[in-house]
Parts: sequence; C-alpha cells; structure tokens
Amino acid sequence: MKTRVRMMRAWVWLALGLQLGCGDGGGVGPRDRDGDGHPAGVDCDDADPTRWRSVAGYADTDGDGFGDTAWPVTCVGDTTKDWTQQAGDCAPGDATRWRLVPGLYPDADGDGATGAGPVTACVGSTLEGYREQLGEPDCDDGDAAVSALSEVWTDTDGDGVGAGMAIGWCPSRGRPPPSGYALTSGDCAPGDTGRWRMLPFTHRDADGDSFAVAMEGTVCSGEQLPPGYDTVSDPEDCDDSNANRTVRVQRWLDPDGDGYGDGAPVLRCVGPGESAPGETFRGGDCAPGDDTRWRPLPYASRDEDGDGRFSRSAGAVCSGFWLPRGYSSAERDDDCDDANGAVYFTWSVHADEDADGVGSGAEVPVCGGATVPTGFSTQDTDCAPQDATAWRMRSFTHRDADGDTYTVAQSGTVCSGTALPAGHASQPLSGEDCDDSNAAVFRSLAAYPDTDGDGVGAGAPTVLCTNGQVPSPWSDRDTDCAEEDAARWQKLTALHADQDGDGVTAPIPAQRVCSGEALPAPYFFKAVGNDCDDADAARYRWTYLYRDQDADGVGATPREMMCIGASAVAGWSRYGDDADDNDAAVQTDEAADEELSLILDL
Repeated sequence: MKTRVRMMRAWVWLALGLQLGCGDGGGVGPRDRDGDGHPAGVDCDDADPTRWRSVAGYADTDGDGFGDTAWPVTCVGDTTKDWTQQAGDCAPGDATRWRLVPGLYPDADGDGATGAGPVTACVGSTLEGYREQLGEPDCDDGDAAVSALSEVWTDTDGDGVGAGMAIGWCPSRGRPPPSGYALTSGDCAPGDTGRWRMLPFTHRDADGDSFAVAMEGTVCSGEQLPPGYDTVSDPEDCDDSNANRTVRVQRWLDPDGDGYGDGAPVLRCVGPGESAPGETFRGGDCAPGDDTRWRPLPYASRDEDGDGRFSRSAGAVCSGFWLPRGYSSAERDDDCDDANGAVYFTWSVHADEDADGVGSGAEVPVCGGATVPTGFSTQDTDCAPQDATAWRMRSFTHRDADGDTYTVAQSGTVCSGTALPAGHASQPLSGEDCDDSNAAVFRSLAAYPDTDGDGVGAGAPTVLCTNGQVPSPWSDRDTDCAEEDAARWQKLTALHADQDGDGVTAPIPAQRVCSGEALPAPYFFKAVGNDCDDADAARYRWTYLYRDQDADGVGATPREMMCIGASAVAGWSRYGDDADDNDAAVQTDEAADEELSLILDL
C-alpha cells in the first residue's frame, strides 16, 4: 500500500513539473503566455487574454438567451458576448422565437380559423400565428377577412353564370373566381356565352322578317330577348313561316313574265319576289311583250366601243332591272379613247427606264388599258434610275461593316431594293459589335488576369473585345485567393485539423482556407474521430485505465482517464478487478466467488 502511495505522489509531482516553468530569479511558477492571470494549465486559450474559462455553451447570435447547438462555445472570458449555456434555439436568427411547441394549429392571419394541424411550431414567449385549439377550417390563412369556402359553378362559355355541380373556392384577397367558374348558377345555355337566363315574350317572329304574330312563352336569353322574340308587337305577319311573306301586297297580270305587268292589281300574301304564273308585284311595263324590258331608265353615259368604259351621253332607254349593257346612270368620263376598245384609261405616270417598276422624272399623261403602260410607272421615287436592283431609299439604324452579323449603332439611308443591302440593318442583329472592323471579335467581356493558369482570375477587371469567350491568360471569374498558385483558387471552410498526421482530427475554430478542389492537409471540414492530443501522433483517444502493479494484465482501482494510442500504457490495464495487485498469481477473491456461488445455488 505504501509503495502505491509513493508512486501516486511521484506522478502528481511529475504532472506539476510539466505545468510549471522557470520564473524570474530562477524560481518555479505557473506558465501564463497571454498574461491574463490564468495559468496555462487551467486557461482554455492561453494565446488569447480575453478567454480562459472552459464552458459547455452555444452561440446566441439573436440574443434571446437560447443557443444554436450547431455552433458550440467551449472557451470564454468575462467580456465574451453572444453565447449562452442554454441550448435548443429553434430559430437562431430570430430573437422572438426559440422554443418548439407541439400540438398547435396555424392561424397566421389571426381570424380564429385555423389551417391543417396539429403541428410543432417554433415560437417565443407567445403563440403568435398559432392556436392551441382547432378552429373552423381556414381556406386562406394569409387573409383575415376570409376563411370559409364559397360555392362556384362551372362557366364553360364565360358569360358569368355557371351550371352543374358546385365546387368550393376560397375568395381571399378580393380575387375573382377561378377561370372557368362563376358565383351565379342556373345557366340555361352552358355552351353559349350570349344566353344564360329565361325571359318571357309575347310576340314571335319565327321567319326573322321583322313582322310578328302574338305568342306568349319563355326563352333562354342573355341581357335581352334573342332575335325573333319580343314583348312589343311588331307589324302583324301574314305568314310567319316565310320571311318573304309579311303583308298583303298588290299583284298585276304579267303575260310576258318579266315581273312587270299592267291592268288592275289584286292583294295577295306573297313575298316581294314571289309571283304566281302570269302575275307580278309591279305595274307599268314599258314593253309588255318583251320579258327583258319593262321600265324606262335614264342614263348619263354610254360605252360606244364596248370596252366597258364610258363617255358622257345623257338619255333614257326601256330596260329591265338594270340599264342595258353599254349604258350608265352615272356621269362617267373614264374612256380616254371611246373609239378604241383596247385603251380607255388615262394614266398619270413617270418614265421607268430600268423597268424595275419605279420611275423618275416629270409626270406625263398616257392613254392605256387596265395596267400601267409599258415603260412607265405611277411612282417617281427611283433613287437609281439606271439600276433595276435598287429603287427606293431605306433607313438603317445599325451597320455591320465586317460582316460578322454583329452591329454598331449608326443611322442613315441607303438606296435599296426589296431589302436593305448587306452591311445595313434596321435593328441589332446578333448583338452589339465591340470592333466592327474585325469579323473575328465582336463581344465585350469583363476579364480578370489569370497569372497561374488555374482558370480563376483576380484583381481589377479589364474589358476585352472577344469572340464570345474570355481568352487565355484571362478569366471571367475574380475569386482566385492564390494568384500565383495554380493548385489553389477558392476558400473552403475548415472545422477540424490533424496537426500530428495520425489520421484523427481535433476541432478548431472555423476558418476559411485557400484551397483547390478540396481542403489541404492538415485541415478537414468533417471530423475523423476526436484526437485527445493532436500534437502527438502516438496518442489520439481517451480511455479509463487501472494501475497494474504486479503486471498480471489486470489492475485495481482507482481508475484514471488517460490519452493513449493503439495500445494501453505499460503498467496499466483496461481491467480493474484484481483482488491483489501486488501478487501476479492472484487476480480473484476465492471467498467472494464461493459466497457468490452459494447464493446462485439457492
């Protein structure tokens, strides 16, 4: 026993010796590198005088007294802010919410009606936006003025009146019913947008001749009764099944059948164009024996040469429905040569020397036929009278001098044909040209120097005229954190490090490290184990060990927590039930085992 006490004292003095340094005047005192008054042995960060106390806390960025478990805080001082020992903040960025409450029902608009639930919600000191009891169903929890569903009906014809089975609809935020639905039902003609309600009528015009007969009933209508129905009497129809028969009309005998007769008339219910054999609705036949003529008609012009064009000549002639061919009731003088059937129209034209359809020079009159006489044009705007491919001035707003389809803004006019000539345009073509004298380049791009050739640049941007691609040695990105090292170009977050290279990491404060595709050694984003001593590759895990003084592989209490490697430390054991740790031949208490055996036998 005395030997064991002496060894424990030796270990304590050894541990103290490791923590003590040589002070001024050759004395021995505690080591305090940051000068904060806390020795390195108890200072959790001896490189920072503002932090020395080890805690189990969490970041509290919103100051609500509850921390974010994803961001642990392990070392603080008296002035350390934004942390707490209370975990569980469900909204780390919102100081008004920090706790999860189950069994709630959403009520975002505060109207008492609730959404689907129950749910577990993140709230603060109140349950704002939620209720503990289920309310009436809320069809729109963002509008306090509306909660219950309204009924709408299918409106296939879009006339504002629906039909068929109703569906539920939430009329929130003053919005109209869904497309294809209406708030009113009862459409009597669901497929006709002009009809939706039944209206009464007292008169019917079945044949649509604006003459009606008395008849009462109802008909599917719109704002007004449809054509053929009315509540006011039209003139009485003598035959409502035939639109040509409306009122009784006079008829005359027509022996030549030309529609005009003479003698005393008779009254018949017939249409204006109807006539019984030998009868007509008109009298006054000027040629009773000629069915092609029945009335005299005046004329003001004649066509002497039969070319369909007239010259002035007034008179009257016995005719049929129209004046005979070669006569006109209008004063017409459109035949410039009524003795020649091939020409009749006076054209005011301009000489067209290049036959491109557009002339130039003074206007001259020419007697011709239906088309502009050959060698002339009605237009005098030919800007190139000797060139048949160009005849009018066209405006352009863009130029493409190098023919690469990229343009620069430049306005003007150019003599053209059906389209602007090459190199001219009325709108941008493929885009704005940064160099219209070189077809190989056309697009301006901002580029950054890429001195190490890793594809990522840095520094101030330079605008280059390119072919659409940033050329080497330039880049379209400016985030290179190591301009002279092609293996590194981006900053990645490191949360763990393996300083001793034993393959096991220890947590470090979050830091951004200039990297390539992955973090460089010794940094890691995810933990690989939990190194208890990242300065010693031989030690990387914590375990409890028992002192084994007799070296029999089994130690005895008390146990100690130690930082070790792959195997236990010499003189120590993972097992601690040695009945006599001073005798390698004894590991168990035979009396205790016998007593336990007797108890088990009972």
